[in-house]
Amino acid sequence: MKKIHKTIGIVFMVLTIHMSAQEYKFGKVSKEELLEKAYPLDSSANAAVLYENKKVSVAYSTDKGFQLITEVFKRVKLYNKDGFEYASEELFLYKNGGNKESVTGLKGATFTLVDGKIRETKLKKDGVFKSEFSEYYNQQKFTMPSIEEGSVIEYKYRVISPFLSIIDRIYLQYKIPIKKMEVKVESPEYYSYKKFSTGYLPINLKETTSNDKITFTNKVRSRPSHGRGGSDSNFYQNTVDFRVNQDNIESINVPAFKEEPYSGNTENYISSLSYELSFVKFPNEAIDYRSTTWEDVTKKIYKSPNFGDELKKTSYYKDDVENLLTGVTNEIEKTSLIYTFVKNKMNWNKKRGVYARKGVKKAYKETTGNTAEINLMLTSMLNYAKIDANPVIASTGDRLISLFPTLNGFNYVLTRVKLADGSVFYLDATDKYGVPNVLPNRIIRGMGRVIAKNGTSQMVTFRPVKPSANIYQMQCQIDDQGVVKGKVSINHRDYLAHNFRVANAAKDDDSRAKRFEKKYGITELDEYTIKGVKEYGKGVNERFSFTIEDQIEAIDDEIFFSPLLFLRDKENVFKSDERQYPIDFGYGFSNKYMINLKIPEGYEVVEYPKTSAFKLPEDMGQFSFRSNVSNGVIQVVVDETIKSPVIPADYYPAIKEFYNQVILKENEQVVLKKI
Repeated sequence: MKKIHKTIGIVFMVLTIHMSAQEYKFGKVSKEELLEKAYPLDSSANAAVLYENKKVSVAYSTDKGFQLITEVFKRVKLYNKDGFEYASEELFLYKNGGNKESVTGLKGATFTLVDGKIRETKLKKDGVFKSEFSEYYNQQKFTMPSIEEGSVIEYKYRVISPFLSIIDRIYLQYKIPIKKMEVKVESPEYYSYKKFSTGYLPINLKETTSNDKITFTNKVRSRPSHGRGGSDSNFYQNTVDFRVNQDNIESINVPAFKEEPYSGNTENYISSLSYELSFVKFPNEAIDYRSTTWEDVTKKIYKSPNFGDELKKTSYYKDDVENLLTGVTNEIEKTSLIYTFVKNKMNWNKKRGVYARKGVKKAYKETTGNTAEINLMLTSMLNYAKIDANPVIASTGDRLISLFPTLNGFNYVLTRVKLADGSVFYLDATDKYGVPNVLPNRIIRGMGRVIAKNGTSQMVTFRPVKPSANIYQMQCQIDDQGVVKGKVSINHRDYLAHNFRVANAAKDDDSRAKRFEKKYGITELDEYTIKGVKEYGKGVNERFSFTIEDQIEAIDDEIFFSPLLFLRDKENVFKSDERQYPIDFGYGFSNKYMINLKIPEGYEVVEYPKTSAFKLPEDMGQFSFRSNVSNGVIQVVVDETIKSPVIPADYYPAIKEFYNQVILKENEQVVLKKI
């Protein structure tokens, strides 16, 4: 064993020395790189970044002033077809008012080994696609040509930005390994940036300074002399010396980010570095502080004509709301009527944002709108009805958690209602299946800020406090041939009921039933019925009869089976030995099973799983298994509950062992013996 470890250490050391010494020049791909069949340190990798160089600098231009310049050179190895997705790159270019980011100097090529010779295919214009991504972003995407298994692609480009306040997130890790990465960030002393990091890998960052200068050329016209018709022009040069702050990062053999079960938004855990402009200080001028607070952000959003002004508009819905609320005085009933009215009338166009794009009046007339238009409309109607309602700006769960206050941190709008008794409801009228405080999955992992009329705000989260439940009831019997027949009732509650409606409400009964046949391997499924699909806020109940033949093992005069049959968990999804980021279930949940299983005549129970229970630390969850045998019927009651929506990585060994024990217990066997 010591020899193996020593050999691995030597290989790693040789690779590290080789990567440090190797020079990478654009257009100079080697045969060695093309012949490589697998990534040396991770044979499971479908692709790998062979080299990436990124330089970000605040540079001075005589006609544009200071600009943010990002230069990228990247080389990627595609080991197999599953790695082909890394042959494309997407760039999101920010725009605001008349200013926008632009891409220049885009070049790329695909290199493939053909009959021992290197074939180069250059990126052409037909491989580059430009489009408007959103109100504030353009998108430029390019796909490398003529890719094959074993190809190496490389490209370089420059992004020029007039926006100096935030440097785009610099990724130091990907979902594929990186052989070598070099990053340099430079800024003149006049611009002071704060750094923020994400992820769990150590960052080898070195801070240095250097000297630079800017030479300004000024043209000065002299007053014309007496008797001369023209004037003289003189040119003067003025040189300013300044210090440049440099951050240098060099990484070698960076492992791929491994996505684990229940990861939530993995973008929050990948190693990266972000910069925010803290202040600007030019010689002989006062400090100009640029870092903003969340209060600054929310006030700016509220004062926008596409947000605050939209809340004030009432004429377009006034008659409809007054007719809707005729004779209604109870605030809960008012809230429910308005919320249901907006949900039924409006259709979400799948576009997110915190600003109304076409305006609430036009959206109301067309019955479609984005998240801002629909929920600003809802908030306005509630306020018109004298209900205490405020807009909530939010970020969806697939969005990177903002490390500092920024307008780009939000992409969604909700409504919060506060009743006289102190009750609080969060409403989202874009969700046809939503009910108060049951929000769509896209938002519950996010964060938000409730905005008051004066622009002040309060941070809120949307994770439900109470676990949702699936309750299974099964009545069945086994015959002496090992065939099981029975009936199942499944009750979905709270978020699990909501998710069922989202996934299955539009399907017919046959499609709903077939998902059980596929999931559980049921031989025959009959008498499928469903109740409560359209009764929002209540549970959904499914029932069916079944016949199944592969859950019982008969050997001679004995029969073996798990009392949970096809409902048992068969394997632990948590397989890794360690984990560096939290387990994110989204919301707490319970799976409850109540089973009555009649054994065949002529058999007796000689062994069955005994009652037991165990818990997770800090009351984060528990499991209980109760069993009894009476009059030829095996009775089992199981409760598997996870109370905490998010479990810190420190508890990963505990959650892994918890599910190991769950699997073992649910797969314990009942043994029947022929009398």
